[in-house]
Amino acid sequence: MPNPKGHEDSIKDSRFKAAWQSGPTRTIRVPIALADAILDYARQLDKKLEPRDTAHSRGGSEVEKKQSQSHDTRTEAEEVAWLKAENRRLQNLVSDMRIELYHTPPPEIELPEAADLLNRLKAKHKKSTASLADIEAILEMIEE
Repeated sequence: MPNPKGHEDSIKDSRFKAAWQSGPTRTIRVPIALADAILDYARQLDKKLEPRDTAHSRGGSEVEKKQSQSHDTRTEAEEVAWLKAENRRLQNLVSDMRIELYHTPPPEIELPEAADLLNRLKAKHKKSTASLADIEAILEMIEE
């Protein structure tokens, strides 16, 4: 005969204890690069702590490490001056590319003879009413 209460006393301590205090959880999809920071932030909120910058608590991201190294080697004024010069260089490069784009003549297109086009048209569409004069007019419009 089975025990109606089961093994309640023996399994009380082995039951799963939720890791989150705020209630039920669900699965979400986040970028891998942000997953640790988001999880740290969520745990701080769950513990009712005032959220702090999670990147510094984890040692910082690679981008932040590079930025801090750049601040160590340059003063902010030097960095601003460098960024302005780089901006000017890129604007000049874009301007040169636009000039080159607009002043480059379009490639020469060799158009087929009007008679060849008419023959190809008649081969595909036997009931076509286009004449050789029509095809020549179309070719002249394309050449302009």
